[in-house]
Amino acid sequence: MEDEDNSGNNIIEKWENIKTIIKETKQQLTEKDDSTETLNTRWYDEECKIAIEEMKKAREKWLMKEGRMKNRRMSKKERSKKKL
Repeated sequence: MEDEDNSGNNIIEKWENIKTIIKETKQQLTEKDDSTETLNTRWYDEECKIAIEEMKKAREKWLMKEGRMKNRRMSKKERSKKKL
């Protein structure tokens, strides 16, 4: 019976330690550092900016290509209507 109480207390003690570590880690990660960056902005760096710009350019290029293809399809339809 005493062993069960000790193991129960031991589990509770370990859980409290884990909760404390999690809270302290969260506090450290969300505190502002010297450059006033938070956890939310630390990962967003120059590499991310470049990747997003490249993605935007590729999308614009794709949209322009789609527009040209749509115009070609319309022109073909109009030509076929005129032939009738």
